[in-house]
Amino acid sequence: MKAAWYEEQGPATRVLVVGEMPDPQPDRGEVRIRIFASGANPGDVKKRQDTFGVGMPFPRVIPHSDGAGTIDMVGEGIPASRIGERVWCFGAQSYRPSSLTTCF
Repeated sequence: MKAAWYEEQGPATRVLVVGEMPDPQPDRGEVRIRIFASGANPGDVKKRQDTFGVGMPFPRVIPHSDGAGTIDMVGEGIPASRIGERVWCFGAQSYRPSSLTTCF
């Protein structure tokens, strides 16, 4: 999959990288969403800039808190009938290295 990420904090033009990485797999109780629209939440920007002075919470962060798409894979404990369901998410990247499997 194509993704944008950072491995150090700072200005977007200096730290954001765009490239390919393995497709994420949902864990128990999670869904994976094929994202069709993504938004940069102010929290994404503040964390990348280290506005709160907490440093890098993970070695690599894939910023993306807000978006919409379709569930394309489910983890254990989630009914397969959810596949194909259109969903949106907000604040999904909080306290995680990415939001790739957290939206509902």
